[in-house]
Amino acid sequence: MKIEVDVDQLRESLLDRAGSAVGFPAAMLDVMDIEDESPQELLARAEREGLDLRVFATGDDTDDGW
Repeated sequence: MKIEVDVDQLRESLLDRAGSAVGFPAAMLDVMDIEDESPQELLARAEREGLDLRVFATGDDTDDGW
């Protein structure tokens, strides 16, 4: 399945997730990393964190097999 992802929305979601743990020093480093990551790095991070990338799909680019 190929989808086009709204990278800005994905970045904001990842920042929100990391920001909720800002009391931990590692979380602050995550926030700084997320701000500087390329779209490919953001996608890889989202997949590692188990996010459903379909949530960030733009327009009618989703192909659900129907």
